[in-house]
Amino acid sequence: MSPLRGFRRVGPLRRHRPVAPGRLAGRPAGSRLRLAVGVALLAVPLLVAVAGPALAGDAAPRGRPFDPGGAFGTDFVGRDVLRQALLGGRSVVGVALAATALAYLAGVPLGLLAALTRRRWVDELVMRPADLLLAVPSLILLILLAATAPRGPATLVGIVALIGLPEVARISRAAALPLAHGPAMEAMRLYRETWWRRAVGHVVTGSRRVLLADAGVRFVGALYLVATASFLGVGVAPDAADWAVMVDRNRAGLLLQPWSVLVPAALLVALAVGVNLVADRLLTTRGDATGRAAAGEDTPRDDADHDAGRGGAAPEDAGPGGPPGRAVPGPRPPAGPERRADPAAAGRPTSPVDSRPPVRVVGLDAGVAGRRLLAGVSFTVAAGEVLALVGRSGSGKTTAGRALLGEAGPGVRLAGRVEVAGRPVSPATPPPPGVVGYVPQQPSAALNPVRRVGAVLREVARRHARPVRRTPGRPSRDAAARTTVAGREAVRRAVADVLARVDLPADREFLRRFPHQLSGGQQQRLVVAHALLARARVLVADEPTTGQDSLTRRDVAHELRALADAGLAVVLLSHDLHLVRAVADRLVVLDAGVVVEAGAAADVLAAPRDERTRRLLAAAPAASTAPAPAASSAVAPAAPRVAVPRAAAPAGAPALRVRDLAAGHRAGARRRGVLHAVTTAVAPGGCLAVVGRSGSGKTTFARCVAGLHPPRGGTVGLGGRPLAATLDRRTRADLAAVQYVFQDARASFHPHRSVLEQVSRAAVRLRALPPARARDAARRVLGETGLTADVVARRPDRLSGGELQRAALARALLAEPRVVICDEITSGLDTVSRDRIVALVDRLRRAHGLALVVISHDRDVVARLADHVVVLDAGQVVEAGPASALLTAARHPLTRALLHPSETGAGPRP
Repeated sequence: MSPLRGFRRVGPLRRHRPVAPGRLAGRPAGSRLRLAVGVALLAVPLLVAVAGPALAGDAAPRGRPFDPGGAFGTDFVGRDVLRQALLGGRSVVGVALAATALAYLAGVPLGLLAALTRRRWVDELVMRPADLLLAVPSLILLILLAATAPRGPATLVGIVALIGLPEVARISRAAALPLAHGPAMEAMRLYRETWWRRAVGHVVTGSRRVLLADAGVRFVGALYLVATASFLGVGVAPDAADWAVMVDRNRAGLLLQPWSVLVPAALLVALAVGVNLVADRLLTTRGDATGRAAAGEDTPRDDADHDAGRGGAAPEDAGPGGPPGRAVPGPRPPAGPERRADPAAAGRPTSPVDSRPPVRVVGLDAGVAGRRLLAGVSFTVAAGEVLALVGRSGSGKTTAGRALLGEAGPGVRLAGRVEVAGRPVSPATPPPPGVVGYVPQQPSAALNPVRRVGAVLREVARRHARPVRRTPGRPSRDAAARTTVAGREAVRRAVADVLARVDLPADREFLRRFPHQLSGGQQQRLVVAHALLARARVLVADEPTTGQDSLTRRDVAHELRALADAGLAVVLLSHDLHLVRAVADRLVVLDAGVVVEAGAAADVLAAPRDERTRRLLAAAPAASTAPAPAASSAVAPAAPRVAVPRAAAPAGAPALRVRDLAAGHRAGARRRGVLHAVTTAVAPGGCLAVVGRSGSGKTTFARCVAGLHPPRGGTVGLGGRPLAATLDRRTRADLAAVQYVFQDARASFHPHRSVLEQVSRAAVRLRALPPARARDAARRVLGETGLTADVVARRPDRLSGGELQRAALARALLAEPRVVICDEITSGLDTVSRDRIVALVDRLRRAHGLALVVISHDRDVVARLADHVVVLDAGQVVEAGPASALLTAARHPLTRALLHPSETGAGPRP
């Protein structure tokens, strides 16, 4: 989903017709009409092609050429046009279908091989010949092959298939690459899943929507190639009964007898248009059913969708604390003086010219699959004000935020009134380009994976730059050149300024990177930079501090304050109550889609009136020196928690020892160092926390230990013996001993299989259990994490983020590991869910005697779990020691900034 509404299309989300207030939108009638038209158009030529020869009858004596008598007259040699049309479809359709099928049978395996391989030379060997074929124009290739091959339908099928094969291979590879190297594939590699389940069950299943879309286009292209070959006399006789030959041979008599050309041409056009309309409808229907789970669409979605799907409480059942339709009090004047934006600076919003609030929402309802996600939500946001929408996962925050963009998730229907900048907004009438900036929760979904960082930033800056003032009269060539140079320099300065504001480098090496070469925190800040360059009047920030370190969270808080002070209306959707406390003017608390409390942020945070608000605030830990209470159950109601350093683990032989670990990432032909001589250890039953700024190498360290990333040097030891550097070289016992829990739990699951089936595969592959026993063991471990049998029998898209995080932990535990690596497993979760996940991890660590490695930006998580802390900066260890020492008396400035946020953090909003 693009952060700039109108700059680029916002995700693969369905558009819906506007509806009257109080009514939910149904399926657009135009969509059903297009399907009916497509089926009708496709049915006519197919029926003619299949049944035409049986209906044609015997040949009649030839008449005069281009005689208009009869149903459709005669052709250029006096044959009946109707009979020729009935006979001429089988060759065209049959050859096109056979060629398309052959191209896919050969091209898809080649594309999958290139995508699945982890050896660069294999990819080059497969794709370079395909690129050579693509470089030759298809018409020239058709003529060359036809001139050297024997004439006949089989030859034509082979030629058309060969022309389409390189494109099919390329498209298959592009669709399979994100799946072949994504978290779900890596999770399957961790328990050595079979090649068939990985390649076919995951990659082919996930890319089938792209292949289906291409198949329709490819079939139409094959039709045109067959018709072109017929025009050239390749594959068919010059006077054969063929639709394409009829068009070519009869065009000389178009004015004398137009039916001789129009009938076959209409059948060809109907076939092409019908295929595209039906394929488009099939893709749309499939997108509605699986859009939230399709692996090829890594789009952010509201957890309310999951809660509704698994039978969560409807807003009408919210209880007495939150009646549906409760309105939010009007906005108070923005705190602090409004600063005037610098006209020459990019990324600065302009002050509004009217007194109407930039955002006004009245009676917003949302529903999916017969359940309501929002009920009667109303609020306004004034210029220069920050409104925070908070609530547990599934409360409807993201659904409400998306409504401001005129967007809705797959299958979600909206009703009510939404106004942005004084204009009504709906899925059918989105806000004008540049009016609303959007920072999504999952930054990778907002970034184009095939475009470099700098190119996109410059494009955004140019699109939203203020027009350059020109002197009256016709400018000279030198003046125009100076204006162009000045414009380029202004774009460069704008990009550099915005990157500095979000704490990203502006050097050439960074600007030439692709999004996948950035850390999660860097991706998040890059999306914020896109929104700043747009100079929007409204900014919707959906969890902008997810996965960010405390210094970056502080910078984000300062930037949101500055944007509001400059006149921007900011809508903040967040679980980070520290951020809310620092920047919000007003607060709206959602629960099950209903507003349960609203008012000035300081008043609500200091004295909440609703029990659900108090429970949400109580789950947020505060710094203290009192001991943390033990967790008795992973799913018990959250109680107020106080995070303190844990006591050091008992001394003994380490379960995991890392010595002089070094690693890097490929940047073109060069390699960039990420880790430099990292040495540490963790004892059985102990917990090592690795902290640092975004991009410091924490996740690379964890992936090297798990075998997911090849190190350049150093060793990883388990129980006193070295482990192989990569997963492929580790034994099943070593794979089971070290398990990895991914930051994005949803992306680590296959979207089309049940959670129970996927979790049980770890026991099947690593413990050699029969499938039935593995499922029983999986149910037992999943139950230990608080997930019931009916929940785990569903697909991942029917579970919330917290539930999937627990399922990912259960999958790791089912392998009976000695070491578990948890990479930011609480990022993006609300405070209640985070508290339960941390309590669950701590309890399981104690119960199973696990050595735990935790990658986290959350000081409270580190304080509750860790007994030893390692601080990384630019891939090097700058400080390490017992958690009790580093959390209370750190020596290094970076450690104090990360683990003592009170010294550097932004205070509450005045």
